[in-house]
Amino acid sequence: MAIVFTRTRQQIADLALGKLGVKDGGISAVSADMDVIYEAVDLRLKEMHALGIFWRKVTKRPLSFTIPANIASASASVDILFPISMHVVDGSLDEPVDLIGIREYAAIPDKAEAGVPLKALYAGSAEFIFWPVPTAVTTAKLVYEKIADDTSSGAAADVDVSMIRSLKDLVAFDCADHWGKDEQQIARWERQATLAERRIRNLSAQRVDHAPVAVDDFDSVRTSRTKRDWHTG
Repeated sequence: MAIVFTRTRQQIADLALGKLGVKDGGISAVSADMDVIYEAVDLRLKEMHALGIFWRKVTKRPLSFTIPANIASASASVDILFPISMHVVDGSLDEPVDLIGIREYAAIPDKAEAGVPLKALYAGSAEFIFWPVPTAVTTAKLVYEKIADDTSSGAAADVDVSMIRSLKDLVAFDCADHWGKDEQQIARWERQATLAERRIRNLSAQRVDHAPVAVDDFDSVRTSRTKRDWHTG
């Protein structure tokens, strides 16, 4: 039996507008109000993905893109939040490439050196600068975290259902000034928003099923230590 939970961006907006006191149950919100909430949802999703609050949107299969010969840079042409790992194809082998920062790249004395790429600088906008500069056309295989998708009408937002209640608190706080809420209420919602961010971070943490410790193994270790201490005591 399959159980599927979905909540569209409109349903999330209804929750936030309800907390803001703009929309009562059974009453349709005006389009302008919904647009304010939609924008707030998208901005929050982008921000929280970039901050690492959400669990990573890592593609299981590496993205392959072409590195041209005798050219230092190449673009992956995807929505990259940040790269995680990379390999380049050298004959029949996938050779690892170190992802470096701007200072490490600046320290390379001969940036025009040619050969199989060993390092790559992420220049933003899906562009990478390789060193050494490849002498032949080759393929790069990239594992990366994807930028959160924009919300769309009638579709589920790019957020786990377990986080929607907290996301509602964040969006309501973000929009409180727009609807002229008083300072005391805004201060209270700010505290709720801080707790909501913490809750979302906890919900997005990877869960691991730890193997249980065998009682017999524990007893044997304790017994061996007892015998050793008795002989050496």
